Amino acid sequence: MTSNQTVVDERPTECERSEYYVLGGRHLGSAVAHRLRADGPPVCIVDESYDQSETSGFRGDPTDIRTLEEAGVATASTVVVATASDSRNLLIAQLVRAYFDEITIIVLTNVPDRLELFTEAGHDPVSATSALSDAIMDAI
Repeated sequence: MTSNQTVVDERPTECERSEYYVLGGRHLGSAVAHRLRADGPPVCIVDESYDQSETSGFRGDPTDIRTLEEAGVATASTVVVATASDSRNLLIAQLVRAYFDEITIIVLTNVPDRLELFTEAGHDPVSATSALSDAIMDAI
């Protein structure tokens, strides 16, 4: 490590005992984390743009296995993969499946036509587009 590098552990102790992890922040990831937290269990967000004012989390790239290990994903019972990119979501879900045992993986897909692909890869996909359109129809 050079003299101008600083190691900062941004992981709050709550992440160490989190049952649920949301990989990917921004609006959707933060909303999912807040909703889960409202039900009681500790939740940890892992994202490059993680903001400590939001909720417990870890700043880092969720496509990097070292970041996932440092954040404590191995202790999770459920991981929600919620970035804005379907290909990135599938990559992250595959990494979690390959490196961590017995974790339920729920993965967001923005394009409903990709649900089958995500299911064939062994994941529980949720279509953001379908969920949004269903919510709008329920409100009408």
